[in-house]
Amino acid sequence: MQNLKTLSREIKEFLGERPDIVVTNHQNPDGDAVGSATALSGVLMQLGFRVKMIMPNDYSANLKWMSLSEEVLFYDQSEMEADQIISNANLLIHLDYNHPARSGKMERVIRESSAKKLMIDHHQQPDDFCDWRYSDTSMSSTCEMVWHFLAALEWTDLVTKDLAEALYAGIATDTGNFRFSATSPLTHRVAAQLLEKGVESQKVASRIYDSNTLSRFQLLGRMLNQMELVPELHAAIMHLSQSDLDECGFVKGDTEGFVNYGLSLQEVEVAVIILPRDDRFKMSFRSKTSFDVNQFARNYFSGGGHKNAAGGISDQNLSDTIAHLKESLHKHLDEITAYAQNP
Repeated sequence: MQNLKTLSREIKEFLGERPDIVVTNHQNPDGDAVGSATALSGVLMQLGFRVKMIMPNDYSANLKWMSLSEEVLFYDQSEMEADQIISNANLLIHLDYNHPARSGKMERVIRESSAKKLMIDHHQQPDDFCDWRYSDTSMSSTCEMVWHFLAALEWTDLVTKDLAEALYAGIATDTGNFRFSATSPLTHRVAAQLLEKGVESQKVASRIYDSNTLSRFQLLGRMLNQMELVPELHAAIMHLSQSDLDECGFVKGDTEGFVNYGLSLQEVEVAVIILPRDDRFKMSFRSKTSFDVNQFARNYFSGGGHKNAAGGISDQNLSDTIAHLKESLHKHLDEITAYAQNP
């Protein structure tokens, strides 16, 4: 990882060449990914750079209010066009992911690109695929890091209210509304500076959380009804099948945050939700105190993320996935129990 001051100086010098820029983020973009891409792209556009936001696939409707949403090109909908733009770019900026594989089908063209590459990300164990890396696992979110990056470049004056709202949304969603352990005094100071830009926190929260669909509520009911508590493991295991999604009329974003319902239960240290995704199962892991779900996901489910929030995948069927999950958690029984009993 490079020092931010040194990195920003080198980036500023390179930008003097007026490169064509592509801003990317990870598959299934969340609030932090969309917010950071929106804000950084918006500032670069104000400076007169040719910038294109390319995301692997579409994101949920409760984030569509962010400015520049109409400018986004989705790779899975326009693969040939996106390939051409990425191939012609002089600078690729990778936000909120630290390994090309997390960009899904974009991985190939990213690896083949001869453009300079900049990563800004807060996930653990970054891959060494970029010319410049601003990687800090202590940060609450990539949106917080983008603010610091813009400050190092002396460009925060270019953050308009709309762009500040995007950054604030990313910080709020990635910190669980400022309650996760990575929320630092510095995080709150950044949030305060965004509020000074005119951000109305209640409006941002309403746009994100008060736009539920009927299908989301129906799916939530099914998930809670099917939730399995494993008391000896201090774990809550939740799942939905493809038929559940189909019968409830699932739309993208409906299951966002569901895993936290299990974590909110007393004496639960680990919560997991299992969802169908392209003939596999996508898994989301959360821990309440100090059990490292990032390492757990890496060890058993080809995943990773943060200490208290991570993702993984399973190629097994649902029942075998749950069995493997329980077996894997049992290997850490003493550790999980100790954390649960001494929060």
